[in-house]
Amino acid sequence: MNVLLQNIYEQPLELKKVLQDLREEKIEEVLLISKLMSEAEEIVLTSMGSAFYSLMPMYEALRAMLNIRVSLVETADLIQHPERMKKEALYIMMSRSGESREVADFSQYLKDNQYTSVAVTMTPNSTMAKNCTYVLHDIASYDAIVCIKAYSSLALCGLFLVSLMGKERPDSALLQKLEHAFTWMETNKKAIFEEIQKIPYFAEADGYYLLSRGYGINMMRSGSLWIEETAKIMSNVMSIDNFYHGPMEVIRFSKQVAQKTIPIFLDVLPDARSQMIWGKINESVSESIYIGAAGKEAVGGVCLNYPEFELPAAYTTLIIALYLQLISYQCAVAKGIEPGTFLDEGWVVL
Repeated sequence: MNVLLQNIYEQPLELKKVLQDLREEKIEEVLLISKLMSEAEEIVLTSMGSAFYSLMPMYEALRAMLNIRVSLVETADLIQHPERMKKEALYIMMSRSGESREVADFSQYLKDNQYTSVAVTMTPNSTMAKNCTYVLHDIASYDAIVCIKAYSSLALCGLFLVSLMGKERPDSALLQKLEHAFTWMETNKKAIFEEIQKIPYFAEADGYYLLSRGYGINMMRSGSLWIEETAKIMSNVMSIDNFYHGPMEVIRFSKQVAQKTIPIFLDVLPDARSQMIWGKINESVSESIYIGAAGKEAVGGVCLNYPEFELPAAYTTLIIALYLQLISYQCAVAKGIEPGTFLDEGWVVL
């Protein structure tokens, strides 16, 4: 089995393992960091590469709390603009290795200048972890190359921290829903992949437009990263509303231009307008992929539906990720590319 597909298939049980560790072995560290988050005047989430995308569900969960000041900033940007740093802020860094150039350098800056910081990492002895004030160790196993399990397990760590803000113990109802979701993913992962393998568009696709709304846009940014890393195909991300303001011409002129662009719509906040726009897209091109929650009206060349398990919106990204990762895998296979192949891995560590 291809190692990337193996990593995707390992994901549900790894999430179960990480969740159990967070709620049991790591609960004291989680409660301490969550308390710091509750008391902070501002929370700054920062990373580079895949871990930056792992921060996005945490960012969305914090934004949903309304009374929390939070920003999501690439570490390289903070390095370039130290004048924007605030002593009263809590800096939360996330990285699989903790050794990529920017996170290692920035963690040293935080330490040297006595900023309060948290490292969420799979490598507790890394430079980042040693430099940060507090550390939360994600015990998931390493992926071969592309961050698959790392994306989801780090995202789960971030979400779990948010869920404990202002609380003394985990929410048992939330834990039960997450367990049900991970069990469903484990049971259905191969059936989902078989469904995706039947999609006939991937071989001829020159690019993709990944469309959504709200928290779905950040989820599609992760999907774009996986498609570009795994299948080496350009993909653009935009709200479906903004797509209608001009870029939709890419779809309307699909028959006149040589490039074939496939729209993929993650329908997380449906209403009459989004349905109208998606309907017009499907009038212009028959090759389209719709991804939406089970029970919602689905329209498209291919329709994929996932259960929500009554989870808060940001947590459903852990389920949606499985679909987008498998789509990226099949995009590569259809193009004759061995999924997970990299010609240069210089970004992985220092």
